[in-house]
Order: sequence, then structure tokens, then C-alpha cells
Amino acid sequence: MYERHPDRIDDLVQDIWIAVWQALPRLKDHTMLKSYIARITQNICVTHVRRALVRQTQPLSDTLPDLAPAPDEAATHAIRLARLIEAVRNLPGNLKAVTSLYLEDMPVKDIAVALGISESNVSVRLHRAKSAIRLSLGDLL
Repeated sequence: MYERHPDRIDDLVQDIWIAVWQALPRLKDHTMLKSYIARITQNICVTHVRRALVRQTQPLSDTLPDLAPAPDEAATHAIRLARLIEAVRNLPGNLKAVTSLYLEDMPVKDIAVALGISESNVSVRLHRAKSAIRLSLGDLL
């Protein structure tokens, strides 16, 4: 999901369903409903993430229990995760779109329909994205 806060998740889901409801009259082929909804969802979520980047973060409360792993493990994990996220963010738009949908467990066929490309093109873009990420991460693999 694109949000960690339960209240914001509910708002995001509501925004998605409102957008789907408003867009349904424009759907010409009802057999494409799943991919149509997936595309609307992706667009709403991308907008949400962009808006979240400008939103101020709030510090964690000191009353939360400390469940963190050892500092060195946490630091290593954080660095690896940050580099992976950065590698995905630095992908070209066409590769990033396919990768995002793939990471959301969407089948290749549905990705192809959602993006209006062939299944083989989805596979090629996934392969290129994985290669670019491997190249970017290099020593972390």
C-alpha cells in the first residue's frame, strides 16, 4: 500500500472508489473493469505519494516501546532499503510504472491491459527494470 497510517488508508480507499464511481460511465468495455480500476488506483496513489512528499512528518512519540533491532542491523537494513527505493524511483517512467504494478502483485496480463501495452512488452520492461536495479545496487546484492 502507499500509506502506513490507518486513517489515511481509509481516506485513500475512499478517494479511489469515488474516482472509480465517477469514471465508470467512460468505461466502454466492461470486460476491462479490473485493469480500469487498477489504472485509476495507480493514478490516485501516485498523486497521493506526490502530495505526501510535501506533507510535514511528525516525530514519533517517546512512549512507544522500542522494538527496533540492534543499531548496526537497523542501520544496514535502512541503508539497503533506502538504496532499493532510490533505485526504483530512479527508473525511467515506463519501467517504474510496470515495476510498481508488478510489486503490487498484479499479473503481467493485467499490467499489460492497465498500461495499454503487450504482455511481452511488460516482460521486457520488467527485465530491464530488474537489470537497472541490479546495476544500481551492485555491491548490496
